[in-house]
Amino acid sequence: MITLDALTKIFPGGVRALDAIDLTIADGEFFALLGPSGCGKTTLLRTIAGLEIPTSGRVHIDGADVTALPPGRRDIAMVFQDYAIFPHMSVAENIAYPLRIKKTPRAERTRKATEVAARLSLTELLLRRPAQLSGGQQQRVALARAIACHPAAFLFDEPLSNLDARLRLEARTFLKRLQRDLAVTTVFVTHDQAEALALADRIAVMSHGRMIQIGTPADIFQRPATTFVASFIGSTPMNLLPATFRDGALHVAGAVRAGAPGLTGGDDLLYGVRPEYMTLSATERGDGIPGTVAVHENLGTGVLVTLEADGLLIQAVAPEGDEPPLGTRRWAVPARSLLYRDGRLIA
Repeated sequence: MITLDALTKIFPGGVRALDAIDLTIADGEFFALLGPSGCGKTTLLRTIAGLEIPTSGRVHIDGADVTALPPGRRDIAMVFQDYAIFPHMSVAENIAYPLRIKKTPRAERTRKATEVAARLSLTELLLRRPAQLSGGQQQRVALARAIACHPAAFLFDEPLSNLDARLRLEARTFLKRLQRDLAVTTVFVTHDQAEALALADRIAVMSHGRMIQIGTPADIFQRPATTFVASFIGSTPMNLLPATFRDGALHVAGAVRAGAPGLTGGDDLLYGVRPEYMTLSATERGDGIPGTVAVHENLGTGVLVTLEADGLLIQAVAPEGDEPPLGTRRWAVPARSLLYRDGRLIA
C-alpha cells in the first residue's frame, strides 16, 4: 500500500507542483494519474520514487515512512517514458542489472533474467543491444528489468507514449494482463485518458498540482465531478450547454427538460451530456434539442454528428451508415445527463 499525507512540492520560483495531496493506493491496485501536461502527475510519481524531495508531507510504502529514504531503498521499480535501458549492455545484462546492484550472485542473476525474459517473449533477444531492438521490444526490456527485482510497487511514467498506435494497443493489453498476474501495486502516469480508462482500477484526474477527482473508470466517465473532468475525459468531449431553471422546468437550447431537486428560479447552470448518450430524432421532440446537421466525423464504428443550435454546437454519435444528411433538421435527445453549477456536479 502507498500512502501520501499532505504531500507538497514547491519548485524554486514558487511553482507549486503538488498541493497538499492525500492519497491511499491499495495493495495490488492499478492506479492511474491522469491529466494535461504540467498538472503535476510526473512530479508526484518521481516524489513517490524518491527522485524528488517533497517540500512537506510524507510518503509511506507498505506502512513504512520512506520520505527520507533514497530511491534504491524504497523497494520500487520505475519504467521511464524513454525506457532508460543501457545502450552498452545486452538485453540479458539490462534485465539483470537491478540484481547486480543488489549483489545477487551471478548464477542467480542469470537464472532470474532468463525466466523473466521468457515470460515477456524476449528469449531470442537476450544477446542483442538496445539499438538492435524495436520500440516495442525496448519497452518489454524495460518492463523485464523492473520485474526482475520483484519490487513492492511499479511506477510507470508514460511508458507507452513512444509506441505507434497499433503497438500501444497491444502493449496496453499486455501490461494489464502482466500486472494482474503479478498482483503488484502499480502507479501509471499518462495524459491519454483512453489508456487510463482501459488499464486502471482507479483514476486520479489532476490539475494544477491537485487531485480533482478520484474514482473508478466508470465513475470518472459517467459522473465527472467537475466540468474540467467532464471536458477532459472521453474520446469525444462532453456537451456542456447553458441552462436555466424557470416555471418548474430546465430549459436547454430550445428544449424543456424535467427539473432537479433543489433548483431555484433563475439558476445559471451547465447541462452536460456525452455524445454517446445522445440519439438523433428526425421528428420534433419536446425534450430534444433542435439543430441543423453541420458536420460529420467518421469514428470507424460510428459517426460524430455536430448540430448547430442557436449559436451552440451539439455533438451526438450516430450508428455507422445512419448519420443524417448535412443541412437537415434533427432533434438531439439525451438519454443520460448531468447538471453543473459553478463548475461542480449537482445532479
